[in-house]
Amino acid sequence: MATRMSSIGKSNGIRLSRRTFTKLSALGTAAALSGISSASVSAKLGDLIMPDPASASPEEAGVRLIKSNCTHCAVGCGFHGRCENGVCTGIEPWLENPINTGSMCSKGTSIAEILNSELRLKHPMKKTGGQWVQITWAAALDEIANKMKEIQARDGPDSIMYIGSAKMSNESCYLFRKFAAFNGTNNVDHQARICHSTTVAGLANTWSYGAMTNPWNDMRHSGLIMFFGENAAESHPVAMLHILEAKRRGAKFIVCDPRFTKSAAVADQWVRFRSGTDIAVLWGIANVIVNNNWHNPDFIEKRTYGFDQWWDVVKNYTPEVVEDISWVPAATIRQLAYDWAHPPRGPGTAACICWAMGATQHTVGTQNIRAMACLELLCGHVGKPGGGTNAFRGHDNVQGSTDMCILSHWLPSYYGLTEKAWRHWVTVWNMHAPITYEEMKAKFADHPAGSGNSLMHVSGITVSRWYEGVLNREFPIAQPNPIKMVFVWGHSLNSITEMKRMKEAMEKVELLVGVDPHATIAASLADRPDGVIILPASTQFEQDGSCNNSSRETQWRNKIVEPLYESRPDGWIIRELANRLGFGAHFTYEDASRAASDWQRMVSPEQVLNEISRGANVIMMRRTAERLKAQQLQCVTECSVFSPEDLQAKSGPLTGEYWGLPWPCWNHQHPGTPILYRNDIPIWEGGNEFRPRFRAAGSTAGNPISDDGVSQLGASYIGPGYDQKNSDGTDGDGWIYEIDADEAFKNLLNQNICPSGAGRARFRAWDLPDPVPVHREPLESPRPDLIDKYPTYDDVANHYRLPILYKTIQQQRRNLVNEGYPFILTTGRQVEHMGGGAETRSCHYLVELQPECYAEIHPTVALELGIHHWDFVWVETLRGRCKVRAYVTERVNEGVIRGGKRVEATIFIPYHWAGWFEGQSYANRWPAGTEELAYGDSVNIICVDGYDRSTVMQETKACLCKVYKA
Repeated sequence: MATRMSSIGKSNGIRLSRRTFTKLSALGTAAALSGISSASVSAKLGDLIMPDPASASPEEAGVRLIKSNCTHCAVGCGFHGRCENGVCTGIEPWLENPINTGSMCSKGTSIAEILNSELRLKHPMKKTGGQWVQITWAAALDEIANKMKEIQARDGPDSIMYIGSAKMSNESCYLFRKFAAFNGTNNVDHQARICHSTTVAGLANTWSYGAMTNPWNDMRHSGLIMFFGENAAESHPVAMLHILEAKRRGAKFIVCDPRFTKSAAVADQWVRFRSGTDIAVLWGIANVIVNNNWHNPDFIEKRTYGFDQWWDVVKNYTPEVVEDISWVPAATIRQLAYDWAHPPRGPGTAACICWAMGATQHTVGTQNIRAMACLELLCGHVGKPGGGTNAFRGHDNVQGSTDMCILSHWLPSYYGLTEKAWRHWVTVWNMHAPITYEEMKAKFADHPAGSGNSLMHVSGITVSRWYEGVLNREFPIAQPNPIKMVFVWGHSLNSITEMKRMKEAMEKVELLVGVDPHATIAASLADRPDGVIILPASTQFEQDGSCNNSSRETQWRNKIVEPLYESRPDGWIIRELANRLGFGAHFTYEDASRAASDWQRMVSPEQVLNEISRGANVIMMRRTAERLKAQQLQCVTECSVFSPEDLQAKSGPLTGEYWGLPWPCWNHQHPGTPILYRNDIPIWEGGNEFRPRFRAAGSTAGNPISDDGVSQLGASYIGPGYDQKNSDGTDGDGWIYEIDADEAFKNLLNQNICPSGAGRARFRAWDLPDPVPVHREPLESPRPDLIDKYPTYDDVANHYRLPILYKTIQQQRRNLVNEGYPFILTTGRQVEHMGGGAETRSCHYLVELQPECYAEIHPTVALELGIHHWDFVWVETLRGRCKVRAYVTERVNEGVIRGGKRVEATIFIPYHWAGWFEGQSYANRWPAGTEELAYGDSVNIICVDGYDRSTVMQETKACLCKVYKA
């Protein structure tokens, strides 16, 4: 790996605070291993530190402490930005923020350096004749808009792809999805597709909402915490504080992971399993629970559907069968089952299950999540403090960007693409500036099949396969013409698999537009002399707006400084393009109270949030900027009114409100719903029910699956369930489509009636490819003997406008493990880096901590291959190869000897790297002055060409590889 740092180790103004020292002393070794230790423990671990305060106190003239939120992971940590005379000089703890109470990880403490970085993209740039040339904003926007008009007129609106970002505010995300709609296409997508789309699909198809059920802080009340494919010590370090607190109170912490991670190092138990066998392990646990009558029959009878059909599948996964599939001993399966049904903290406590991309990024990712949700239902752990399914989402606002639906199959707030959904949002948009449904429909092309249907109602191409929409070769697309232009807006393309094909697509499009605070590989990966324009977006610390953390809590992020260099807020850029395209009135939200020089004066985030609140009924996101700012005002002393125990205000004018007003927040007086599906408290106090959104199999009409309804099998249920409601209390979907009905819904809430209804969660989801999850071997399986018994899916002719191959690939590669690719490649995170790494690999402090990419290799494997620690090695798959350092460690397994050969050893590579392509540097293609500090090969060059059957999530956790010395 290469670094450009000639003198790393200069003073970064970092010191250990008294508060931090106290915390670390109490947490001891556990905290050190979890990624929140002091810098003196290890440069490989995260730091619970804060910038060294300057001699001036906040009371001095020209010094302000401004409340904001970290822009790295989705925990939502608060901090104070220290602003001196308009310059951010550091950050200080926001002790009263109930989520993190002042704590920050290594990435969080780098915020000031990232904000002030001289390596940021400073001006609009255009590539001409192989050289980067600075141009004006007006020239850049004119050229982009003119090219859009040309392509739309010649090839149709679907020939432009809009790749958005989870790094923007809710308001900018909403405007981005709206912008794609006004340009007549559903070819719009973002990071959520490739990180947690399977979480949303798996949970939503089990009990209606596809989000984390319980707050981060609630884990401290758990009796048992089980990780499945999650390494929070590196990916979400501050969340580990709540887990460590639960341990201190008597909870058991179990980590199930193919690797011995830093999270495993502080766990009570670590369970290694073969990557790609999650369902088998989960069903083995469930099998033992049911066979021993440890399940919760009362909960199952009253609040679930399809248990008998589910058991018909799960009864086949005995501990012995699971051991053969997964590496997990049968005795361990039995012990895990007992602990799950009897949380060690004691009676009355619940168990929660947590995951991240280790569980989601599989061809069976949706089914992995379904299996975890069913395990929660089995013992009645969901809908309770300390229980639930906790998806540890990645980027700071990936929950918000998902809620705003920068997605090719939804409109904001999880509305589908039906005529009724479009009419709802057009009604909302018409209240701002005139537009009719017919005018909106006219912007879209007709379906190429000649069916008379508009592509307005057809899911677009996903970000995980956008390049196939350009190449239009092996996988012909179901739209009039290929993609000719692409926006890459705050998205690191090195986080997408099949990078060779993507590079080819980037070199083929007529125009590639990058919008980001950094140049990123959108500017550099494509080897082309022209046809690239990059625009400097402001960071989220240079603009106001709201963000949703993983547990559905919304916080207002205040602008710390004015935009640096020539960077501009996302909303401003969108509006300027909309003006040039003829629909700028729909993106103008003027706030006369802002200064004329304020770049957000014409796109007020407060006004945009009001429009979102008017239409986002499905998740009832009734939050205004005023409500969010009012909560901040109550966090001004050491004794915050919001309790870290349950996030509820215990005194003052906001008594009873929950921090962040977690959705569903039914109206402007509702306190928020911190724990989904909790029905032992009133709706007015944060109670909730399973939504009765599921109808009889094969039907869109008829009775819902609710407590007093009739199931598809004709069995009656114990009450008192009810259907979803109109505002007048009659049955119907009015709660979804009625606008400004907050006052009317008060009457329902006063009667403790949930407007979305009270239904049942599904053990059996009959409308998914697998109604009950089953184990399916990965496309590239190390166990050819299991493929016929546990095959992958059949090929799909058209899914999100493209064919997807499953069985064809698996059969072609069924003996790959014996043909020179014996090891299992999996990927993951480093605590010091984030996402594609453009920000963190441009930060001196973080690059000093983690300067190179590596492959973890077991010592036995390394010895047999003649590899020494820190040698350069090649890791190769059928897609290509990566040149990385060898990190010789027992964190990964050594595999087994089969047929005289070593197979099934795990090779782990972190995915934050770019700047090399198969060992060759392309650092010279960055604009001068924006080059990153550390480069490396991206593991996504070599990950498998596999995708989740439901959501087209990419598979990055299980494929076959070989390793040899470079």
